[in-house]
Amino acid sequence: MLLALSGTVLVSCTQSEFVGENVQTAENNAISFGGGTGRMTRANIEGEAAATLLGNEMEVFGVKGDGTTYTNVFENYVVKYDNAKTGNDEYNAGWYYVEGSQTIKYWDYSAANYRFVAGSPADKFTFNNVTSAAVEGLGGRLNHTVTVASDAAPVYIADPVVVEKANYKHPVTFAFKTMQSKVRVGIYETIPGYKITAISFYNNDATPVASNYITLNSATDDYFQGASAGTGTVTYDWTTTPASYTFAYDATGLTTGKYWEGGQFTSGVPAINSASTDLYGTETSMSTTGYFVVMPTPSAVDAAPLTLTCDYTLTALVGGETINVQRAKATIPAAYTKWAANTAYTYIFKITDNSNGTTGDPDDPTDPEGLFPITFDAAVVNVADAEQKVGTETTLSTPSITVYQNGDVVDNGITYVAGTVEVKAMVGTTEVTPTWSYVELDGTTYDYTKDYEKLGASGAATDWTTGALTTVVANKTYVIKALYNDGTKDYTAYFVLVVGAAEAGPANS
Repeated sequence: MLLALSGTVLVSCTQSEFVGENVQTAENNAISFGGGTGRMTRANIEGEAAATLLGNEMEVFGVKGDGTTYTNVFENYVVKYDNAKTGNDEYNAGWYYVEGSQTIKYWDYSAANYRFVAGSPADKFTFNNVTSAAVEGLGGRLNHTVTVASDAAPVYIADPVVVEKANYKHPVTFAFKTMQSKVRVGIYETIPGYKITAISFYNNDATPVASNYITLNSATDDYFQGASAGTGTVTYDWTTTPASYTFAYDATGLTTGKYWEGGQFTSGVPAINSASTDLYGTETSMSTTGYFVVMPTPSAVDAAPLTLTCDYTLTALVGGETINVQRAKATIPAAYTKWAANTAYTYIFKITDNSNGTTGDPDDPTDPEGLFPITFDAAVVNVADAEQKVGTETTLSTPSITVYQNGDVVDNGITYVAGTVEVKAMVGTTEVTPTWSYVELDGTTYDYTKDYEKLGASGAATDWTTGALTTVVANKTYVIKALYNDGTKDYTAYFVLVVGAAEAGPANS
């Protein structure tokens, strides 16, 4: 049985470290720089293409020292890119800095190491030595009134770099990442005989308000941030290996809230599968693929589960009968809800005929949750003994285990690549550890909306109790069965995992 309103979380994480062109073209000890960017894809951008993304410039601060005491070397230097410029000693593959009052710098072998930080565009960063940096130009969507364009110019920050003496005379290569995230939320329905002709989503402020914008809710105050031109502070930590940074936003120009809005659904849910172009709704600031530019979750904020709650109207395809379902809900585990910089997130929810909303009064505990099919039976009165045979009534149970899996989104559809699969199970807003089993299938096409029991019985099930399936390989299909008992009731859910071809680049985690 499929879940009524289930959230499949697909996290496309792209924080693999960039290694730039480590080429020394200057024949002396001048300090030179190189840079590149890791985009929200599996590929890193290098050379002139990276320089173009960075606006052909970066702001650099660098110091030298013995590990305790440091002296400034580069004080907010602007390093520029011009691939035709070859006359400066510090020139490296187009990157140079000798201009105006900025003079040539040479490696000092009496220093144990150097520390470097960088950001782009240069006018968005003001470094306080290599301790911290004030950053401008940050923006992201909170709701349909606090938003930025999907093509908003990004702000890039480089991972801090420590250069040891053995690596002097080589270019200082920065790995830049965007200080923004991208998020899209999709929804579709697979209820036989009906279509969803109206839908509204709740925000969980003090007085919940329903709107047509698909909404993610947090129980944590100020969990989401939005701004059109926000500012913040990056703080560097040189005690970690490698060196790292954290960031926080300034209150000025920032709007926070307990809910975040995605696209608008003004005429129900037209999507009937995860590959539909109508999956994400519409909004003027949405990209053509459904993404919104958002502000990453501040470092100090603890990850928390997110919920989606909605009302919807079912209209029969034949006859036009309508049924109103209220307060159907799904939960995304905290493992997938802290938005990291330079990362794109996709959340897809599916409404099935096992809805966990109610067609009655949501405040009346006697009205059950779920869609229960009308069934018929026959009984005949036996005149001889005047006894009516008792009929049977068949109903569908409502499982409440929600299964989540890491993976990639390809052409608006769901495709999982070979690697480790992590699965989370939720009962309400609580993460539980069920007993897992899976069946591996090859070479057969199945109707995944109907054949779960048949699939589950088509091969020998393999137990899987650790929460991570490490045997997933390319071009295979897995049927995963989850069993959970809360002490009073058994829950069962099935999850079909279709694995695509192996993908180049970093493996999933």
